Amino acid sequence: MTGPDASRAAPAWPAWLGAGLTAALLFASFTPVGHPFLALVALVPAAVAASSRPGWRAWRRASFVTSWALWVALLAWLRHVYPPLGWLGLVLLTAYCALYPFLWLLALRWIFPACEGAGLPARVLAVTGLAGAWGLLEWTRATALTGFGWLPLAASQTGNPVLLSLCAWVGPTGLSMALVLFNLGLARWIVRLVAGQRDAAGLAPAGPGDWLRRLTPELYLGLIPVACGFFAVLSANAARATATPDVVTPAVVQTDFDPHAKWDGERLQGHLELTEAMTAEVTRGRAADFVLWPEAALPLTLDSEPYVARLTALARGGETPLVIGAIDRRGGGYGNAVAVVTAEGVRKPVYAKRHLVPFGEYVPFADFLPLRKVVPIAEDCVAGKGPSLLPLTTRAGRTFMAGALVCYEDVFPGLAREHALAGADILIVVTNDAWYGREAGAYQHAAHSVLAAAATGLPVVRCGNAGWSGSIDALGRDSPILEQGSVYFRGARVAAPLALPRVRLPETFWVRHGDWAVGLGGLLFALTYVWRRRTRI
Repeated sequence: MTGPDASRAAPAWPAWLGAGLTAALLFASFTPVGHPFLALVALVPAAVAASSRPGWRAWRRASFVTSWALWVALLAWLRHVYPPLGWLGLVLLTAYCALYPFLWLLALRWIFPACEGAGLPARVLAVTGLAGAWGLLEWTRATALTGFGWLPLAASQTGNPVLLSLCAWVGPTGLSMALVLFNLGLARWIVRLVAGQRDAAGLAPAGPGDWLRRLTPELYLGLIPVACGFFAVLSANAARATATPDVVTPAVVQTDFDPHAKWDGERLQGHLELTEAMTAEVTRGRAADFVLWPEAALPLTLDSEPYVARLTALARGGETPLVIGAIDRRGGGYGNAVAVVTAEGVRKPVYAKRHLVPFGEYVPFADFLPLRKVVPIAEDCVAGKGPSLLPLTTRAGRTFMAGALVCYEDVFPGLAREHALAGADILIVVTNDAWYGREAGAYQHAAHSVLAAAATGLPVVRCGNAGWSGSIDALGRDSPILEQGSVYFRGARVAAPLALPRVRLPETFWVRHGDWAVGLGGLLFALTYVWRRRTRI
């Protein structure tokens, strides 16, 4: 039986098995529990299952249920964020995120089976179009409704320097598309291998040119990004090996304050004294070029003269500038800011966060929704206007420019790209991952900083109130600060030194041209859609 009737009569178990295995492998691809190589095969079960043409009803159910289960597992830490709002977010946000892999799985079921019996150009168009669809959906998720670009498929590759190097050329979304392309090429090879075995068993006639028909050019197409990754990482290493670097040594203060108690006025004095003591301790040896504090380290504003006086005295006493997450009054609201404090006081400019967190720093449709912000400040946060770079000087006298990213701004690669275009030499990320509990959230968040470093070719220094603090070099190789094997601790530590070339290297291809790969992928998917509409399968 062929056609729609056969689809309805097909058993449901291939759909559930394929989609379920894909969800499990995707979960196991991401840090801290997974391995990056699993992302190279994670989509294969779903693609192979789709090629068997399971019934549409079973496929839709399996695709959405397993996609939702995947996101619930990935974002389980959301329940810690300001209960009961966190539980509500765990239900609603995960259901929203599940829509994107669900839509892609529907496209997979519609397009991938049509490759069987199609000519080589059509098969190549199909797999590249599906890879483009994945990239387009990731880009949409990171853009629509203020954007939630958490955990693109590329974030699975933070421990794989070869594929991570592709970010400098195609950006994080382009790396996700390359992973999908490899998966689909491998799936096509498996499908054709099974068909070849059936032919060999006499279930289908074989001709003199049968060996040629069994070749799978789609697999070789999927291997091209891997080969390009080897070339990219070798060329990047060679370019940096010939550049004479200066070294900048950062230190971080991980305060590990309870995110709710931090705003308690009765605890303010104790928190202030503890932060000062940790800072004085790490600057005592004069080993660091600057000390980084986490996001909104203390609930005091930069217009508080006594607070600024204490900060200035601390920088003067340690002979080390401070880079602090601060609250900066702006008009009728406040800026979630990053400021440099030296022995002369607060330096200008002060960077203010540009991409605000809905329900964290402001409430959309506040006049209609009976909700309040997670951050317990009466006024809404005011977004910054641009990539204001922060000047810093090393102990050796090298002045460099730092581009700051606050909280989950590192989830949006475009913001890091704007810093790179403005002339940043280094990226600084300050955050408060204490909201996530002591689970996978901090590790997942840090993966985005790795992607930002690899895409921009700029080193990153990261400091969280609780969670992942440390250094990431310009190739995306991370050096977290650990205590007894954990990123969760309280204290001040000197982070791994970072190299800054004395002569500024050219911007990466992605910094110069942006998400060109997304546009190309969208075009390929549009062409695939037209081809599939004209195919009677």
